[in-house]
Amino acid sequence: MINARELRIGNKVINNHTNTIYTVKSINVTDIGYSGFLNGHIWPLESVDGQPLDAYGIGFGVLDPIPLTQEILEKWCGFNDGEIRISDNTYLILDEDEGYNVFIKQFNAIGSTPDIETVLMPKCIKYLHQLQNLIYALIGEELKVNNEKK
Repeated sequence: MINARELRIGNKVINNHTNTIYTVKSINVTDIGYSGFLNGHIWPLESVDGQPLDAYGIGFGVLDPIPLTQEILEKWCGFNDGEIRISDNTYLILDEDEGYNVFIKQFNAIGSTPDIETVLMPKCIKYLHQLQNLIYALIGEELKVNNEKK
């Protein structure tokens, strides 16, 4: 079960009964919203293919965080050799341990020699939504996650 306090709109979660991946569109007290059609409205939760769901509620009890893997980092999130560029001179680097250690590497040009500063974040991340939240906190933009099958 996922801790609702860790969720933001746009986070990806997985239904632990059906293995369906959802994008969070709203967060309520007991669930992340409703889906399907009701009184002519589409409710906020949608499946990975963008189609409205048949159920009218997805409670936190059936939702799990999506564990980070190398495949998710590379294929879904665009990481290359464990790193992704988050601004002109800044890279986020994930190093697999018990979870992923997060490093921020920044290049500052001083004359002709680049000055490189690397900072280790104090907490490992283990789940996709944590990575999404970290990227948003650092640069104020959503991490593009493409988990649709090709």
